[in-house]
Amino acid sequence: MLAQKQQGEACKALIRDVLDHSGIYVFGELLDCPSVQALDSTPDGHKLVNLLRIFAYGTYPDYKMKRDDLPELTPAQLRKLQLLTVVSLATKAKHIKFSTLEDALDISDTRELQDLIIKGVYQNLIVGKMDQLNQCLLVESCACRDCRDEDIDYIIETLSSWHSSAQSMLNSLDDMVKHSHDSFEKHKASREELDKLIQSTRDSIKEGDAGGKPGGESGGGCTRMPVDDADEESKRAKSTRGRWMGAAGTSLYGKY
Repeated sequence: MLAQKQQGEACKALIRDVLDHSGIYVFGELLDCPSVQALDSTPDGHKLVNLLRIFAYGTYPDYKMKRDDLPELTPAQLRKLQLLTVVSLATKAKHIKFSTLEDALDISDTRELQDLIIKGVYQNLIVGKMDQLNQCLLVESCACRDCRDEDIDYIIETLSSWHSSAQSMLNSLDDMVKHSHDSFEKHKASREELDKLIQSTRDSIKEGDAGGKPGGESGGGCTRMPVDDADEESKRAKSTRGRWMGAAGTSLYGKY
């Protein structure tokens, strides 16, 4: 790294260049360089290193609180620190009021604030959109900043909570998959049972149709009922009586 080769004034100039650079937003590696740490033991170097710490871990309100003990910001540094402040706020809330941003960034013009947010989006520092109706920034995600040693426990706690939530979600999904599989098997078994019942009913109907046809198990005949026999006897009696009466009439007419 270039900072490891720079000493004294050259290292100071390198730090100022990094703070001015529009594409550098992570400073932890620079802070860990021995040459930068060596500057911390000199009066002028100490102020510059503290300013570097503000850019690495702090916000613009932090700078204002310690302004008397820190170097004056250039316009480029001011804009960068304001962007880093927006990132810090975005890590804590997903809906940030414009009024909250204006107070934190010391900006009174809404148009200037919106231009700053747009710049943060183009720099891939923020993913989100501005809600003009409700005058707020809706954050989907944001870039990561440097973390201090005292932040490690909080990060571990956050990741552990996320892991537990993810595990619970996976367990719920597994239960849903099992329920769907069981429901499918039950539906499949019910469908097979219904198909068997339908086929059995069809076979019964076919057997009934075959029994009523000539040549079937009943021998093709039909069963005569007692009423049918009585009708036949009545018809025979009427026919016989008619023949006898006809015969008698002929004999009588023949005599006369």
